[in-house]
Amino acid sequence: MTKMSAARALVESLRAQGVDTIFGIISSHTMEIFDALYDHRDAIRFISARHEHAAAMMADGYARASGNPGICLTSTGPGAANAMGGLGEAYFASSPVLTITSTPAEALYERGLGMMHETKDQLGMLSTVTQHSVHVHRPEDAPKQVRAAFERFQRRRPRPIAIEIPADVQEHVAEVEIPPQVRIPAAAADEDAVGAAADILAAGGRVGVLAGTGVHRSGAAPELTRLVERLGAPVFTTANGKGAISEDHPLSLGMFGGEYNFPPGGLEDPRQVFADSLETLLVVASSLSHFRAKSQGLPQPPHLIHLDIDPASMDKWYTADVALAGDAKTVLAQLNAALSGRNLQSDAAFEREAGETRRRIIDYKRRTMPNETNIMTAIRAAAAKDAIFVGDVGVCNHRGANYCLDIYAQRSYIAPAWGGLGFGLPAAAGAQAAAPDRQVICITGDGGVQFNIQELGTCVQYGLKPVILVFNDNAWGLLRQYQENRYDGRYIASDLQSPDFTRLAAAYGARGVQAASLAEMVTALEEALTAETVTVIDVKTPRGFANFS
Repeated sequence: MTKMSAARALVESLRAQGVDTIFGIISSHTMEIFDALYDHRDAIRFISARHEHAAAMMADGYARASGNPGICLTSTGPGAANAMGGLGEAYFASSPVLTITSTPAEALYERGLGMMHETKDQLGMLSTVTQHSVHVHRPEDAPKQVRAAFERFQRRRPRPIAIEIPADVQEHVAEVEIPPQVRIPAAAADEDAVGAAADILAAGGRVGVLAGTGVHRSGAAPELTRLVERLGAPVFTTANGKGAISEDHPLSLGMFGGEYNFPPGGLEDPRQVFADSLETLLVVASSLSHFRAKSQGLPQPPHLIHLDIDPASMDKWYTADVALAGDAKTVLAQLNAALSGRNLQSDAAFEREAGETRRRIIDYKRRTMPNETNIMTAIRAAAAKDAIFVGDVGVCNHRGANYCLDIYAQRSYIAPAWGGLGFGLPAAAGAQAAAPDRQVICITGDGGVQFNIQELGTCVQYGLKPVILVFNDNAWGLLRQYQENRYDGRYIASDLQSPDFTRLAAAYGARGVQAASLAEMVTALEEALTAETVTVIDVKTPRGFANFS
């Protein structure tokens, strides 16, 4: 036990859990915490964002790229409220983000006396985008709540957690104990359920896999690849599951489904045809949400095995024959062990059909989305194989990166799950902070990037150098496409007057270049990937993303 303030106990506890980076904005209500951080500035890097919305998204990008919790530190009231959009994205993406905020003095807490930055039921507000929110009343509670947060991240679906500490409690001193780093064995599935799943898989037939976000969260890509190679089972992924198996692998069939009811073309979709034909589907670390599964036309297969860390995600839209509740990496290892030595029933004709389906999907994309495919192929060729790609909400992602950009490694594709604009730039900054030696490429539009364009200053200040590809059609392009296709071209509120992004980048001390053709974009991207600072590439697409060449 050591006597220290709540603020110092908080910082010491974060350090004990291996935290090396915090994103946020300094405030008069968190001065004690920042003074404690001063003594750990060589071990914990504080990255000061320009807006708390972006700070939460930076913490999310850091978490998804590193596999470790991202930490966000804001003031009470407006600061906590500003972070809500970023925390909501992390919640629906199952991303481990710990947000720390403050309140007015403990004696005045929730009394409605008009204190500065006072919020009506701040914990209630935060509870809408967190799995758990807690108020710290005493200094000795601070390390306990930090440890509890990291335990929750490891024991269950790792959605955000909020801790609030009153400004005066941060100063209070008590005897505290700093808990050691949390190391909880990953949850295994019930052995009988594993055996039942192995029996179904070993029986052969038309077996396929759908892999989701949790494969990356668990670091389970090697185990997944080992299993599907043993079974000869082709793999679809969700958008945020891209890279769960390298997309140049013969068993990879890419992302399943469409976006916003915009199918890529009028031809028969070979992905849907193949999914409809499966007899057994193994779902790995996807909640099978309505948006990613039911609304995309994923059928209920005759046999469904559902593996997910969250039992609550089971049997919502689909009924599982076998439910495997546990960590993806651990449970896949269990399945591999259960299948080891078995005489697996293989179907050579089905394996040939899966390979032919992969070729048909590639041809289908080239025929229905030729320019989108060419754009993403060019970006992919310019980047390193382990480059991290970060998306935003926009047509360049929904009809571009999600479908047409091949991802080769786990934790290398980060896209919004909740659908809030402005994710790309700050999440790319967070990913770059997590992986400073890897290339980070943000793919966004002129509308989305302006939600958090101020974070160019953060990138310059802290030496973060993602490449920001802005596909600029001076419009809310996705919504304008809606109006064109569904409302007979009755355009309203979908036009934008965007700034000169190159001059804006220069004003922040960043690099800014323009590209008016695919060839110019590739040259600019190749140069940006070796630049010493963040680069904004303003890609002019006046006729829309689908017509850029």
